[in-house]
Amino acid sequence: MLKILSNRTYFRFWLGQIISQLGDGFTRIAIVYLVATLTKDPFAIGLVIFAQLLPTAFFGIFLGPLADKYNRRWLMVGADVYRMVIVLLMIPFHHSALALILLIALQGIGSALFDPARSSSIPDLVGEENIQQAISLSQSTRAAMDIIGPSVGALLMMTNNYNFIFAIDAVTFGLSAIFILTLRNLGRMTYSKDAVKESYFMSIRSGVKEVIGMPALRFLLILLIPITLVCGILNTNLIAVLTNQFHVSAFHFGFIEAATAVGVIFGAGFAAPFALKRISPSTIFLAGTAVIGLWMVVIIPVDSFRLQFGLLPVYIWSIMVGVLNAFLNVPLSSLFLKVTPAAFRGRGSSLLGITASTSSIVGILVGGWLSREIGVLYGTAFSGALLVVVAILMPLLKGYRSLSEHSDADAVRKAKQPAAVN
Repeated sequence: MLKILSNRTYFRFWLGQIISQLGDGFTRIAIVYLVATLTKDPFAIGLVIFAQLLPTAFFGIFLGPLADKYNRRWLMVGADVYRMVIVLLMIPFHHSALALILLIALQGIGSALFDPARSSSIPDLVGEENIQQAISLSQSTRAAMDIIGPSVGALLMMTNNYNFIFAIDAVTFGLSAIFILTLRNLGRMTYSKDAVKESYFMSIRSGVKEVIGMPALRFLLILLIPITLVCGILNTNLIAVLTNQFHVSAFHFGFIEAATAVGVIFGAGFAAPFALKRISPSTIFLAGTAVIGLWMVVIIPVDSFRLQFGLLPVYIWSIMVGVLNAFLNVPLSSLFLKVTPAAFRGRGSSLLGITASTSSIVGILVGGWLSREIGVLYGTAFSGALLVVVAILMPLLKGYRSLSEHSDADAVRKAKQPAAVN
């Protein structure tokens, strides 16, 4: 996986990701803490998560086509500069929870522009044959930053100087923009003449029609709905399970969150790429869906084991949640990029983000309802059982057969390629 960093252009692209996501980790923990202390209301913390997801769900359909129509390098630079300005605005408004939530939503609009441009640029930077490696590295990097960013942010919060934290995050967006500006080859990528000539609203329509019209892509989007919905339930209930059901202390809570991220790093960086060399992505995606569903059901006996062995079973369960998460995300993202025609990757990525964000929002709401009706423990297990049912029904659908054909064809094409010479 790390061999891909020998590509100097992608290396600068990756450095920009590290820097900006590190700053995001600082800001995220600072805002959650500020909102929680300013309002004393758990509902307000939920609004922070909602504000992060809403822009992609609402504006993604309008911003995604820009990545297929205009220079992606300048789109990403513009999005970084915009987000830098928004973070700087948090400095004078850090005493207002409402203003911070609003600014988080505005920052999300910049991310809704940046993310499709970034995702659709990966094949241009690394080549079609290296998409899976690039995605594995990207996701393991994000997981690492999810550990390092909030950890360093928590240390910075000890200074009680939140303006300094926001200023650092603004600088990271500026540095990310500078790294992207150096990707001159990305600026010279050719774009579809039809896409350039199309009107803006026609490009939205043609993108949706193209993506939805392909059975494999339509199947992935439909399948993404229950998966991200269940993940939304898991994210909602997991904090309550750890704090209310397992009675985890603040000390262990932080380490358990880090353990989950370590699982993602191992899964995305090693386990999933190793499996993808031997098994087709569609098969891994199917197996990953079933296993993570079963693992959510295992939360019930984990509660019993906790009483006998302490928190060790909880740590093991949390690490495996991270590992199995990679067996969903890595094949899903690589399959979507490979199957989507190059001229529609920006719009395809935005539709993927819209589906995931909307389903996550619904999952957060359903998770709260389930926890009230049957408890957080059984709510988590019940949603996992539903995911197992989805995995069982998946091979019976026409879209899965189409997806498998694409996956098998790609595997055959890779097998026929001569080995790369370093």
